[in-house]
Parts: sequence; C-alpha cells; structure tokens
Amino acid sequence: MDVVEAFGAVVRAERQQRQLTQSDLALRAGLHLQFVSRVERGESVPSLVTVFALADALELSVPALMELVVGRVSPGRRGASAGS
Repeated sequence: MDVVEAFGAVVRAERQQRQLTQSDLALRAGLHLQFVSRVERGESVPSLVTVFALADALELSVPALMELVVGRVSPGRRGASAGS
C-alpha cells in the first residue's frame, strides 16, 4: 500500500471507529463529501491544510495521524503518489 492509499485507509478506519459518516467528517473538516470519499479511496492527494483539517475533525494530532499512516505503508512505497 502506498502512502496515499495508506492515508485514505487510516482516515476511513478512524472515521468509522468514531461512528462518523463521510458526510459528518466532511462537515467537520470543511471539505466536500466527494473529496473525502476520494481521499479515503486513495484517489486524491490531500494538501497539508487538508491533512490538518482531517486530523482535527477526527480529534487526532497530525503526528498521531501520520504515525498510523506510516504503520500501513508497504516497504518501498513511501514515495508513491496517486496517479503515478
């Protein structure tokens, strides 16, 4: 799993753990529902501002969120990005 896929998987898992819908998360983070869906599927690369907004909406610090992402990235896939 590359870093974009891992980020999306973590966002989805943390959202579901908190029993939030994608719509709930989008509203909390100030994002469009479709964008949240694309991030969770690993189809969109969020900006740094969006990473902070999602972490805040999930009540996580950015370092805690990133630690979860790093734990899911396959060896050798840290530099991969969506569309590459």
